[in-house]
Amino acid sequence: KPISALQIEHHPFLTQEALVKFAQSQGIAVTAYCSFGPQSWVELNMHSEAVSLLRDQPVINSIAEATGKTTAQVLLRWATQRGLAVIPKSNSEQRVLENFKCTDFDLTEEQIKQISALNINFRFNDPGSIDQRLAIFA
Repeated sequence: KPISALQIEHHPFLTQEALVKFAQSQGIAVTAYCSFGPQSWVELNMHSEAVSLLRDQPVINSIAEATGKTTAQVLLRWATQRGLAVIPKSNSEQRVLENFKCTDFDLTEEQIKQISALNINFRFNDPGSIDQRLAIFA
């Protein structure tokens, strides 16, 4: 059987539950990008209404405080506990090292549900907004 992988935008505002469930049921590995929200868009000054999942979400902030972890570690653990691989971006060596420590704790089922409940099917990375012909890459 060939190795199969699906790379999708995935974060608490876009959980893509049906797609993830289907891919996993077919033995397709799911890799998440944009897990921290629109950080790249913000750095490029291309998303003026961007909300940072690392700073601006009370649910994530309270879970980070309760677990003694960073918000990035909480977001990474939320995805990995749901069976996804994650490819986070960071410009800081310290944050990269912190991100590696996202598997030394577990979120409770309730915490996972609280984060998942933030879903509003919102894409930060929508190639179709640049050119409709690019929508197939969303």
